[in-house]
Amino acid sequence: MKKILFGQPTAAGGNAPFWQPWGFGGWLARLLGFLVLLFALLLLLSLFKKQQPRDDDDDDDGPLTERVLPDSIVRPRPPIGNNPIDTTTNVRRNIDNPGENLPPNDSNYIHPIDSTDIIERDHRQIVRNRLNVLLDSDASDDTFNKWSDEFKALYPSDDYKVTYYDPLTKLMQIEVPEDQRETLLQQLPQQITDIQFKVFPEGLLGPLAHHPNDPIFQHQEYSWYYDPIQVFEAWDITMGSPNVTLAICDTYFDLEHDELNSDRIVKPYSIWRRTGNVAPAEDAEGSVLKHGSMVASMALGNIDNERGSAGIAPLVKFMPISMGSTFTSMTMAQGVLYAIYQGANVVNISAGTAWPDEVQQLTLDEQIEFAQTYWLEEQAVWDWINELANRRNVTIVWAAGNENIFTAMDASKRGPATIKVSAVDTNLHKAEFSNFGNFAERDIDESTVSGPGVDIFGAMPYNSYDMGGGTSYAAPIVAGTVALMKSLDPTLSTQEIIRILRETGKPVQGCPTIGPLIQVRDALLKVKDNFGNFDDIMRDHSKFIGLWRSTTLLHRTENGVAHPEDEIRLYFDVKSESDGQFINCEVRPRDDYTSPFTIEWKDDRIILTMTAEATCPGRDRRYSRLVYTCKPDPSGNGQLMCSHISNGNEVNYYLRKVEQREDE
Repeated sequence: MKKILFGQPTAAGGNAPFWQPWGFGGWLARLLGFLVLLFALLLLLSLFKKQQPRDDDDDDDGPLTERVLPDSIVRPRPPIGNNPIDTTTNVRRNIDNPGENLPPNDSNYIHPIDSTDIIERDHRQIVRNRLNVLLDSDASDDTFNKWSDEFKALYPSDDYKVTYYDPLTKLMQIEVPEDQRETLLQQLPQQITDIQFKVFPEGLLGPLAHHPNDPIFQHQEYSWYYDPIQVFEAWDITMGSPNVTLAICDTYFDLEHDELNSDRIVKPYSIWRRTGNVAPAEDAEGSVLKHGSMVASMALGNIDNERGSAGIAPLVKFMPISMGSTFTSMTMAQGVLYAIYQGANVVNISAGTAWPDEVQQLTLDEQIEFAQTYWLEEQAVWDWINELANRRNVTIVWAAGNENIFTAMDASKRGPATIKVSAVDTNLHKAEFSNFGNFAERDIDESTVSGPGVDIFGAMPYNSYDMGGGTSYAAPIVAGTVALMKSLDPTLSTQEIIRILRETGKPVQGCPTIGPLIQVRDALLKVKDNFGNFDDIMRDHSKFIGLWRSTTLLHRTENGVAHPEDEIRLYFDVKSESDGQFINCEVRPRDDYTSPFTIEWKDDRIILTMTAEATCPGRDRRYSRLVYTCKPDPSGNGQLMCSHISNGNEVNYYLRKVEQREDE
């Protein structure tokens, strides 16, 4: 993989001053030479003026400086209209007949937060008179009406009401008296017991922007971090699959930017607008303006377009989810749940709790105690959201935070279910601002891995570029890596991905409190190492005995209608060298449709033939008899690849041996 380096301009030298004699031609030649030099000088000044980056004041990631970027990354914007996505489409979905205790459709939106309603509790800013409610993933329109009716029966006063609901993400927001907020937080789950739900406060959050102590915009090697994490070598394995979708939950996105404008954009969504328009608001500035575009470009920016840099996973699908200028507990949950329910495979969230300065004065023991004691209701909600993600095999990647404190103080970043990313600097040491979380002697493990997070080059709105620092930018580098891993094997669970990233990562020198620095190529090779080897199996047929899982995600289709929410996993339980059992597992609800198969050994392939339709006790549905052909990977690596014909289409995938089923 070629690497493009941007060199420094060289100083001119060796030319005699124009006033000295130039030989033949006399004064006329000197005059003409002077005019040529003057024209060249004016041309250079004109080019210099065109190449100034956009200068945004109040930039939360550090001061922007005027810098001349090489022409190879600064070119005029392409014509508007290259983006095939209609971002004006209304994404919102209301209930056709909302009950009297739900807001009418024309009033069903998240209401702006009045600054007088913001109070501080336990080192956090919250909205004094609001609570959020998360229903189960199976909640129907009737469930929303039922919950609101039961809520109103308990609290008939006009001071208690549902102000917003969203069937897409199964969330509601309720307004309550300030002096009853804490009481309802505890009592509602005990009062409404026939509906599964979680209730949590409406806290104020924000993008994790870093204020560095030293200038970070004078670094000349824009792509410094690609080498230490093996990106160029990883791209020789894969640049990503269009079958994998990476969702970025952030502020706004300039989808017309050269780094983001492509046919890879799917299902854009603005939480506040409730449309597909994720463009920056007219009054957005500083970090709010640029944050989303920069994060997205670092994760999956376009490659080979002669502009800027490239994201870690430049060929995967991009689901932009705008949470606007103000992040809250509701918008954060809504963004993540939208990504989960709309088919994302990976979700990046470079945001978190906005902590006051005094939090940094807490001792480590106090920080750990805080994480174990406070905001348990919100932790329970995120535990549930993580479980919903796990059911759909969605991996969530969080930025750990930039306050140099214990990561798990933030209730959304607790436990082993997600990937929490700390940051390293250009010396590959812990970035001084990065949050941390690992203490082996206390059996505490809250920093999963680390990524580069200082002097990271990215795309700003309006087709400009700059550099920034923070775990906000380390996280999308890791999220892009996860997308590459899932491009090879989309069935990888979050726990499998974490294990591989940690086994292949490099410990951060002198800092055991943050996770290892990712090594992208080694992680991808580890994924491929888990695939079976065709030549080994052909030499020793007994190596085929065992449980194999396909690396393809299928979805149930009934009467020609696809059900994308119903995931299917294929297993081949090889009992002997001549037979085995096929398992077609419908993940939700967990149903196994099984059938025996026979094994036929050919010189260049292995043929598995189902001897009966696959059935499940107590279910009427059946899966047709199919023939599965196993051959070596056509790339020449000898890895075990399988294929079958379904509904007239050929489906290809790797097979990898597993000790047990992840869905058990």
